[in-house]
Amino acid sequence: MFDTALVKDLTEMLGKSLTFKDVEAVGGYVFKDHSFSIHAVSGVGKGVSISPLNAAKTLVQECERTKRILDLFTFVFELEGVPLNGRNVTLEGLENILYRLSRTGVFYDYQKRKIVNVKEDKSSLLNWGALRNGKEYPTVIASVDICQNSELVRKYKPGMMEKVYYRLWSFLKHKLDLYEGRIWTWAGDGGLFAFRAEKSIPDSVSCALEILHALPVFNIQPYKPIKDEICLRIGMDFGAVKFFEDTGRIVSDVINYAAHLEKQATNPGSVSISNDIYTRLPTSMKAIFSEKQEFEGKIAWSTSVAG
Repeated sequence: MFDTALVKDLTEMLGKSLTFKDVEAVGGYVFKDHSFSIHAVSGVGKGVSISPLNAAKTLVQECERTKRILDLFTFVFELEGVPLNGRNVTLEGLENILYRLSRTGVFYDYQKRKIVNVKEDKSSLLNWGALRNGKEYPTVIASVDICQNSELVRKYKPGMMEKVYYRLWSFLKHKLDLYEGRIWTWAGDGGLFAFRAEKSIPDSVSCALEILHALPVFNIQPYKPIKDEICLRIGMDFGAVKFFEDTGRIVSDVINYAAHLEKQATNPGSVSISNDIYTRLPTSMKAIFSEKQEFEGKIAWSTSVAG
């Protein structure tokens, strides 16, 4: 469950985020022994100073030796924001560890307060197995909409369009899985996609472009029950978003800007991105966003994929 790299990351996080006394206190909780001593475990005299990192190494090694490493991980996952030795704990890099853990086939369920197996596709975890309720995270949001959807509904009736929405949802989810994106909301005629952290910006833009480039293939599939072609437009922004497992509760300026950009300033078959995304793209990707505009007091960039 916990590979060597994950254990190393845990050790470094504890060493960087906690004091020596904090690490020793964690050991006391894990071993249910308030007299737990790093000096005693390591065989070092009490008068010898031990750095937080070395204390963390000692604690982790002792947990591995006594088969309590699961207890340590579980305790640490609940430690963020909790008072310890007179201060609230901040664990730098906790989300990265949670995320890497989720990629091994298990994740920490904060509601059940235990590590559980992922019984379904990991890509269905709306929080990537890492984001926590009520905390803000840098996130890329893509607002996606079916162009002229109202006309399509009038022409083909809601029941037929529901079949189209389902097929399109499956098509989009497959593309998102390739880039580790998530569908946070989907109302049939459109929705919100999310991508985790600043490092995902090139992937998120690549995903949006690939979706639009692949739509002609979707449109010729025999399982699509209408003759009219589906056309999408996508607006994207990046910034801090407060996460909730009930993604319908998430309210953010990032979401609002992406949605407004998509609905009010993006042509059919096009992708529009905020300047916050544009400035973080590699030069090769910036080159395709040649249409510059001012929208809601900010600079935005667009590129057309439809012919």
